[in-house]
Amino acid sequence: MPKRSTQTYSSEDAPESDDAKIVVYYCKYSGDPVLITDAVLGQLPKRKTDGARVLDTTKHVVRLKATPEVKAVLVKRDGGKLEKQYRYRCGELPVCYKSEPEGKYLYVMDGAVSAFNFGAGGGAGEAGETPVPPCIQPKTPGTVQIALEIEDRKKWRAITKITADEVGVAVNAKCAVANDEIVEFLGKTLHLRLPQMSLLAGWSARSKLLVVQGLTPQQVYDRL
Repeated sequence: MPKRSTQTYSSEDAPESDDAKIVVYYCKYSGDPVLITDAVLGQLPKRKTDGARVLDTTKHVVRLKATPEVKAVLVKRDGGKLEKQYRYRCGELPVCYKSEPEGKYLYVMDGAVSAFNFGAGGGAGEAGETPVPPCIQPKTPGTVQIALEIEDRKKWRAITKITADEVGVAVNAKCAVANDEIVEFLGKTLHLRLPQMSLLAGWSARSKLLVVQGLTPQQVYDRL
């Protein structure tokens, strides 16, 4: 049985500026650290087939702590085409894969990892639910408040991170004029109508507080 291994990739193309931060991503089910990288997963391109994030290991620093599966898994795609995946597991659950054993692209499975280490606080909640980070809190009966950190002037709109303190949101516009874009994007993400949301000023120029109606904190976290 293969043991959990650590694989490290690095590249001369990886950013060297002070803005290049190393982020630890944890298995969303066990809470174990599985991926350390300078890439922001929420800003990476997505595969159309399964929503996996495409991480180029030649352009980013990548340290993967997971168990490689011995044999490739065949996945049937639309049209009957078979896709070969060399998967990496955290415990019994796959978290990422490659299309070739030594391929440069690492595909991080949709919903498999989080920058918030919810597993460190004692595991899953009732009925297998994962604990909700402190940045998502009930405000009044029937409403939930979400602390946001806005990353403006980005090419793609995305949820870039979920930490204990905030939910990172990337938008196209400048932060000062991005309120409508933020509400529109999060409305689609959370499946809410505009009257169910209100955006408030936060504690800095890049922080916002989103108050939503009709969802529980757990539902908000699951949809993000």
